[in-house]
Amino acid sequence: MLKFIYANRLLIGILTGVTLIIIGGTYYLKHLDNERTLEKKRNMRFNYRQWHLPEGAKARIGSGTIRVMQYSPDGNLLAVVSGSGVWIFNVQTAEPQHLLAAHTGMINSISFSPDGRTLAVGTENGEAQLWNTFTGEHQKTFTRQIYRFGVNNVAFMSDSHILAVVSSHYTLVDLWDIATGKHINTPLAASKNDPDANVRYIPDVYMSIGGYINTFSSDGKTIASYSNNDTFRFWDIATRKEIRTLKVKPSWQRMSFSSDMRTLAIANHKEPIRLWDVNTKTQTKTIKRDDLFPSFLVFNPAGNLLASYDDGAIRIWYVNTGEQKKKFKGHKNAVSAVAFSPDNRTIVSASLDNTLRFWDIDTGKVKKTITGFGGYFRDVSLSADGKTLMSMGVSNSNIHLWNPNTGQHKKSFIGHKDDYSNAVINRDGNKIASYTSLEKSIRLWDVSTEKLRKIKRYGKGVSGMTFSSDGQTLAWWGVAGNRKNYIRYYDVGTGSTLQTLQPANQLHGNYWYPKYIYFDEKMLVGIRSLVRELFVWNLVTGDYNITDLGDTDVGVARFSPDGQVVAIVFGRFGPQVKGIKLHDVETGNHIRTLTGYTGGVKRLVFSPDGRMIASSGRQEKTMRLWDIETGSSELLTDSSWSESYQKYDTITASKLAFSPDGQTLASGMMLGDIYLWETATGAKKKILRGHSLRVSHILFSADGQTLISASDDGTILIWDLTHP
Repeated sequence: MLKFIYANRLLIGILTGVTLIIIGGTYYLKHLDNERTLEKKRNMRFNYRQWHLPEGAKARIGSGTIRVMQYSPDGNLLAVVSGSGVWIFNVQTAEPQHLLAAHTGMINSISFSPDGRTLAVGTENGEAQLWNTFTGEHQKTFTRQIYRFGVNNVAFMSDSHILAVVSSHYTLVDLWDIATGKHINTPLAASKNDPDANVRYIPDVYMSIGGYINTFSSDGKTIASYSNNDTFRFWDIATRKEIRTLKVKPSWQRMSFSSDMRTLAIANHKEPIRLWDVNTKTQTKTIKRDDLFPSFLVFNPAGNLLASYDDGAIRIWYVNTGEQKKKFKGHKNAVSAVAFSPDNRTIVSASLDNTLRFWDIDTGKVKKTITGFGGYFRDVSLSADGKTLMSMGVSNSNIHLWNPNTGQHKKSFIGHKDDYSNAVINRDGNKIASYTSLEKSIRLWDVSTEKLRKIKRYGKGVSGMTFSSDGQTLAWWGVAGNRKNYIRYYDVGTGSTLQTLQPANQLHGNYWYPKYIYFDEKMLVGIRSLVRELFVWNLVTGDYNITDLGDTDVGVARFSPDGQVVAIVFGRFGPQVKGIKLHDVETGNHIRTLTGYTGGVKRLVFSPDGRMIASSGRQEKTMRLWDIETGSSELLTDSSWSESYQKYDTITASKLAFSPDGQTLASGMMLGDIYLWETATGAKKKILRGHSLRVSHILFSADGQTLISASDDGTILIWDLTHP
């Protein structure tokens, strides 16, 4: 009996111990799982900008400039169109869920299906894409040869089975059966140039009023069009019939329809917002506003509120009375997009201050803020040692430093007031100088210690600055107190001003704005672009001379790496003088002219050894490599450009850069692609595709194995050139 009791106690003890172990283990595993979940969320939060990198890219900086936003019908998701693609955010957590349509070109329009499970995307490269918003997977792509000029608008019909697509060039409305992927007879078209014969046309009507403006009614049954005589027309898509018209005078600069197409809001410069009743064709309300410029306009889903935005503030108006409900202030720069939530309780705004803010409409308070969405870059520079990448945006005066291999943020320098500003980094990457047009001092930052030194700017303002090639001297120029221009240079090591130059014999007036500069330890050379002057300042002797170049205004100029030769294209505001003229810097004498372009030159860059020049044409869809000694040239072109020439009449190359060994030329294009050329043969080596807008900066690393590109799409991409 006693043994039985002890045996039971032992069994109970063992079972209790096992239970505790199981409970403890379960607790530990649950705790570990929570930690892993939190870590995963932290990693996702940190790494989501690296989702769907384009082929060959190893890092992305920035999430892209926001163009348009839209809530899902249930209000749980927010689709944000940026330069990177379409970001899908969970509204409750403000966490990114997916990046859709990444690096597929500029996105003109998006539309949620009524159940919110599908997002339609219309692209500038001529596609209407369908994406699953829950899985992030691509479902279908609808395209036709007629879409090659871009898809301007997409919208789901009320039953979710049909997608309506508006093309940009032939201005027609196409219908697609989503389930079968088949094209339905085109119901509405505005041009007889449509290659399909079975099209019913509407004469002299533009079906696309302007990119992402809502031209479809919320039920998908009606579309609005605009004609040259200030007349809006409304069409029943199913019956192909015009159901009403609305003639508006004077012409509008900003406009928006309510979701039911019953109200039209119009804004013009220095004028009040005018509200029109589409059914009665009468102006119903006038909204007085305190902003001068025509604001962008957005109705809420119910149609009883109207948001206007442009200058950093968002104003909410009652449609019935025209009275202002709220004015939201908090953004530090212009607002680029606004969207109302379906329940009319929240409004989300995107700004060039790199933030996305969720506002409570009733209280005016910010509920959530998402950072990291960028704007245009004023400057992107790489230190000569290749260890520091500096970026500065147009939207603010903050200076950011990055690891140029991984894209990881290193540090920021903040302190300037928001105004026109610029920054430069020296050769070793240990000093940064910056200025704004309003402040009375130049800021010189020590990168390692973050210590700030303020230098009195001299005179009334600063219009530009640069470090010498050895990085030891800083020069800046602007307007002095006597209204004459000056150039100053400063020893960054000792902190002493070395010299100030105010030429007494300026040839063409007092205002001296050198646009193109060469600066080393021996001389400072510059060109005044508007008055065709070349000046050379000997920093050793203090002597200077000014040469009148004799032609019309300077369109573009570049100095050779040793500063001995300057290449100039004349003609910026008038007819361009054809050819690239080479001048000796020291004497100002003309050496020779490189001829071959028929439409002028827009971009120039010297090779590292100074023996070649790369150029891109103003009208021609070509680039050339020039041998400076012989004057001969090699044509760089691609067969695909003949098609894009029909669509865009601007230059193809927006930026040119040679690799350090001179064997590769990189050309960043207006449409976002980057071409790599072999300079020995002129052959195309590779195309890097990832940007959706103009490439604004191209930088090679010192070893030539990495390429850094910045774009107007609001992103910087870091490319691995060793990638096959």
